[in-house]
Amino acid sequence: MKKVLIVDDSLDIQASLKFLLEDEGYTCHGVVTPDAAFDYVSTQEVDLVLLDMNFTQDTTSGKEGLAAISQLMQIDPLLPIVVMTGWATLDLAVNALKQGAADFIEKPWDDERLAHSIKVHIEKRADRQDLVRLSAENERLKKTQRSINFVTQSEHKQRVLAQLTQLAQSEMNILLTGENGTGKSYYAQYIHEHSRRADGSFISINMGAVSDELFNSELFGHKKGAFTDAKEDRVGAFTLASNGSLFLDEIANLSLRSQAKLLQVLEERKYTAVGSHKVLENTARIISATNSKLHDAIANQAFRQDLYYRLNTVEVEIPPLRSCPEDILPLAERFLSQFSHNYKKPLASLMPCAVKALNQYEFLGNVRELKHMMERVVFTCANAKVFASDLALNNASDQSLHSTTKSTSVIPENHDLTLDEIVEQALFSRLAFHGGNVSKAAKSLGLSRSAWYRKMDKYE
Repeated sequence: MKKVLIVDDSLDIQASLKFLLEDEGYTCHGVVTPDAAFDYVSTQEVDLVLLDMNFTQDTTSGKEGLAAISQLMQIDPLLPIVVMTGWATLDLAVNALKQGAADFIEKPWDDERLAHSIKVHIEKRADRQDLVRLSAENERLKKTQRSINFVTQSEHKQRVLAQLTQLAQSEMNILLTGENGTGKSYYAQYIHEHSRRADGSFISINMGAVSDELFNSELFGHKKGAFTDAKEDRVGAFTLASNGSLFLDEIANLSLRSQAKLLQVLEERKYTAVGSHKVLENTARIISATNSKLHDAIANQAFRQDLYYRLNTVEVEIPPLRSCPEDILPLAERFLSQFSHNYKKPLASLMPCAVKALNQYEFLGNVRELKHMMERVVFTCANAKVFASDLALNNASDQSLHSTTKSTSVIPENHDLTLDEIVEQALFSRLAFHGGNVSKAAKSLGLSRSAWYRKMDKYE
């Protein structure tokens, strides 16, 4: 419930105002001096102040009221102050507004006029508070978000990045297509960071997780009490992305009902939060993504053709990892370095057999699969050395699994490995099985400790 502070040295006037405003749904608190008002505003949450202009010095000049406005504004710059006086003059009204007053009301007041003024200025205060909060949140997000830095040796991917860099300078909506796991969300952020909107917010929302019932609330926001579970105001994605970029991932998963709502906003560039009558302007640049074949979805009447044309002013396909084989090893090493650092593990390195296995692997899950694979081997490899067996690859046609003697680990038999690579892999695999105990590992392979170390020196 919104709180109004009444500052007037007449208790009768305070009582009259409380009677009016409490009937309008406000809570009221009254004080008789500006000093008491300063103390109250400094310690309590107040949504609006009704301020008389004259107190002890005189009854007509309004000097005390003007000084009080300045003091209250210093305490809370967003606080709306509606001044009231029975000795209204044009000069006094102008001076009050210059000092920062939100409105000027003459006594005796008109109930309807006063109630309307209070309602309007309390709503404006709420909007200003939202903007201040959003600015702070956006600033925090921009500081914590890591910039996208693509490391690529692939000519194919370099051409795509060059194209996106040019398109980023426009205001066109961009549709990113491609297989799952190709990193479309990273490319979307790359577009934002290379656009003229880079100082604005980059807001990402997974449309596949947004139901019809939550669509309006998630995208456009809602007011407190707009529906049963609306216990507080919610700022929607379009508002958060104002003058920035809004990334709509998995766009093909939207129902036809939600597609119609999205299309309307894109066409009219206006929207309204649930429970509000205020029309807001859409100033976000739309970047969307899907792994689906939208032309097939349109033919099957599962996706609106008019929405498709609104989203894809230009369409860019993100290449799968298997079409950029030059990037497999650099990405794998980058992920290994990242996860070794994150988990405070020794920096893992790829053995030649692991490099060969990675280059022969199809990577149906693309970059996401490679990333998860490197995160896993940081924990499963022995002595920070990654062998082909640690990768647990499952679609290489020339690999089969077999059990080693006195070991529960499985080593893929790769007929492209040299004898040295096979021996190297066996040594480290057996050492890992015996928990780093050299004596047990050597004995299990029929080697003396000295023979073990000679072989280890060779491969170290």
